[in-house]
Amino acid sequence: MWWRSSDLHLSVPTIADEHARLLTLVRFGGWFLIAGLTIIGVRMLSYYRSFIFHSDRYRQLVEVDTAMLKMKAVPKIKIQITTRGSDGSTEVIRRGIDHVLSLATEDPAFYGSFLSVEVVTESTEQAELFNDRYAGTPLSVDALVLPASYVTPNGTQLKARALHYVVEQRRRGWNHRPGRTFVVHYDEESVLEPGELRKLIALLADTDKKILEGPIYYPLEYLETSILCRAMEAIRPLACYECRHVMEHGVPLHLHGSNLVIEEEFENDLGWDIGHLDGQPFIAEDYVFGLNAFLAGGPQAFGWHGSVMLEQPPFSVRSARKQRHRWIVGVLQGMAMLGRMAEFRELDWRLRQRLIWGTRYRVACFALSAPVGALSLALMPLFLTQTVRTLQGRGPAPLPAPVMAWIALVGVMWLGTLLIGAWYNVAYLDRPRSEKLAEIGRCLLIAPVAGLLESTAGFAAVIEWLLGQRQVHWQPTPKTKAADSAVDWAAGR
Repeated sequence: MWWRSSDLHLSVPTIADEHARLLTLVRFGGWFLIAGLTIIGVRMLSYYRSFIFHSDRYRQLVEVDTAMLKMKAVPKIKIQITTRGSDGSTEVIRRGIDHVLSLATEDPAFYGSFLSVEVVTESTEQAELFNDRYAGTPLSVDALVLPASYVTPNGTQLKARALHYVVEQRRRGWNHRPGRTFVVHYDEESVLEPGELRKLIALLADTDKKILEGPIYYPLEYLETSILCRAMEAIRPLACYECRHVMEHGVPLHLHGSNLVIEEEFENDLGWDIGHLDGQPFIAEDYVFGLNAFLAGGPQAFGWHGSVMLEQPPFSVRSARKQRHRWIVGVLQGMAMLGRMAEFRELDWRLRQRLIWGTRYRVACFALSAPVGALSLALMPLFLTQTVRTLQGRGPAPLPAPVMAWIALVGVMWLGTLLIGAWYNVAYLDRPRSEKLAEIGRCLLIAPVAGLLESTAGFAAVIEWLLGQRQVHWQPTPKTKAADSAVDWAAGR
């Protein structure tokens, strides 16, 4: 015969050959994976360091009642809600105001003497509705219309333009109240329950800080949103443990625009007229304001108030991905601005590096989650197959034991982050415990897909930025399911 059995044996891969190739693939991909997981895992360790050792400072647990507040020299407090007046915003803003009103009705004379609400909107009709609805209530509610013709000195656009308009009005005496005053910034859908608001008032009566933040949970309209969006929001509450660390150390690697409390005099001095970057408006005005506040007031101006604000997840994956993309682009804009500022270059070199590289590290973790997540999903079956063979004594481990242990630890931390965050979110639901546990289980099951969907938005933002594609568009996340369905993202409306 023209062929021999030995030739056939050499030309057909054996099972051993296949396993050898499998092991090579696992090891080759595994080393890339371990590098990415290490970058992300070190940041997760910072979450757990704060969670384990500093949980007592994360949120206020001691209840505060009205009698306790009357024993303090409480400051004036203005709840500020900034909105474009878009579809669906009115009903969610009313929800937030009504929660403040429910506190005021407990003792109208006391709370009415220092607590008020201000709404700045682009809609005249919406302003009239709020002024009429809350006229005669114990709570002073004033709606201010942002004129379409208003232009800031530095040409600031988008939300910061509205925020600066309010600052200019206050500088001229609008709604002036004597004494130390704090502005509590809400998003449209934000809610501070009466108990949390009392805790905030008590803390502000004693603080010497000028800019403070607190944790945010996402239980509002929870079951009306996509399960993928709910899983995306599960990681955010535990990430706020890192926010606590950032604010208490006074280096603004991050700042979120809601549950943000600023001393009015400090805000009026600084203003929100942040201008633009190479002709493009800033779309993360909160982060840029935090950088300016840092340069003006130093680390000692920052603090953490620990009162929990409630908000809602985006209603659709499309809205959630747009939101994440906007976050990353906004931070990259702020970092570019910072590098051009003479005040920043005058800071100590070590402080500059801490601020710049700390922020870059956070952005890198978000962006790297996309390729690391994709690689994890691709390699996990191979890892498991080879691990089983190793346990059966039929082959070597896919990677050294310490490396495998580190991969497992990062996986456990990731699942733990989701578990804790999902529990924080569902704890506010009026549902039996069994349903809450089932919801947490659903979030954990869908989390790999949800994580990949949101991280690819951040990854795309970084790649676009590096390629010079830096045009921006600000579309606030729709606040109702109907409004979300009606958004024409392609047309930018």
